[in-house]
Amino acid sequence: MEKEDKITYLWLGASRVYRGIDPKILDSSLNAITFNAGSSSQRPEDSYFLLKEILKHHQVEKVVYDINYVMFQNYPGDSTIRTHILLDYMPFGINKLLYAYKVLERPEYGITTISNIVRYKEAWKNSRQVLQNIKMHLLDQSYKECEYPAAYSDSEWYAGKGFVYSNQVYESGDYVQVPWNKEDLYPLQLEYLQKMVYLCKKYDCDLLLISLPVYPGYLEREPGYQDIYDFFHDFGKRNGIDYVDLNQISMRELGLTKESFQDEMHLNGKGAERISRYLADYLSAREENE
Repeated sequence: MEKEDKITYLWLGASRVYRGIDPKILDSSLNAITFNAGSSSQRPEDSYFLLKEILKHHQVEKVVYDINYVMFQNYPGDSTIRTHILLDYMPFGINKLLYAYKVLERPEYGITTISNIVRYKEAWKNSRQVLQNIKMHLLDQSYKECEYPAAYSDSEWYAGKGFVYSNQVYESGDYVQVPWNKEDLYPLQLEYLQKMVYLCKKYDCDLLLISLPVYPGYLEREPGYQDIYDFFHDFGKRNGIDYVDLNQISMRELGLTKESFQDEMHLNGKGAERISRYLADYLSAREENE
C-alpha cells in the first residue's frame, strides 16, 4: 500500500474485513486500486488513527468501514494487542505518539512508538522478558535484518493486499457473543466513528458504512439486531452517509451458503470471493448513480 500514491477503495474494520474482502477481485471488476486495512478486533479508535496515517500519505477516493457492533461495546477480555498490531508497523510521528498515548491511556506505553523493546503482549511487566527483548534488539542482527515471508498454513494463508484466505468450512459451534445493549455502548468509540466522518470530509474522500454478513444462526441469538441496524442507520442518515447492512439481504441473494463461512462470524475464502463480487456490482452501480 505504501507504494501507491492513489487508492480508490480503502477498507477498514476488524477481522470480518480482512477475511471477507478480496481486493484483487474488486480491482479487476472495478478497474480500481483497492486495499484491505482490516486487522484483528480493530475498534473505531484504532481505525481512526490508522485512517489518519493513511490519508497523510495517500490520496484516497473512498473509505469503506465495516460496522461490527461488538467493536462499539465494552466487553471483558478486550486486549491491547489489537493496538500493538497497528503500532508496530506505523511510521514514527506525532500520529503514532497520540495513538499510543490516547488509546493505551498510559504515558509509559509511548516508548513502544520508538522501540519494540517494551511491548505489552499482556506480560510487559515480566522483567526477564524485557531483558531478553533488549538483548535481542541490541545484539541479534538477524532480528533486524530478516525478511518476513507471507504467512501460510494448511487452513489459511495471506493472499495479498491485506486479505487472508481461509479454506475452513463452518460445521457447528456458537461464536462468542456480546449481547447488544444500547446502554453499554462505549461513548468513546462512537466519538471516534464521528471523527472518522470529519476526517473523510477534511480529505474530501467518500465514506461508506457497511456490515459484512455473518451466519444467520449468530443473529438469531441476538434478539435486538433490528435495533442495532436502526441505530447505525440513523447515525449514517444524520451524517449524510449510506449504510448498507448485508445481513438485511438473504443468503440466497448474496450467493452464500453455510459452506461460505469458516465460523459464525467470518466468511471463508470462497465466501469472500462471492461477497467481493457482489460488492463489486453494488459499488459499480453506486458509482454510475453519483
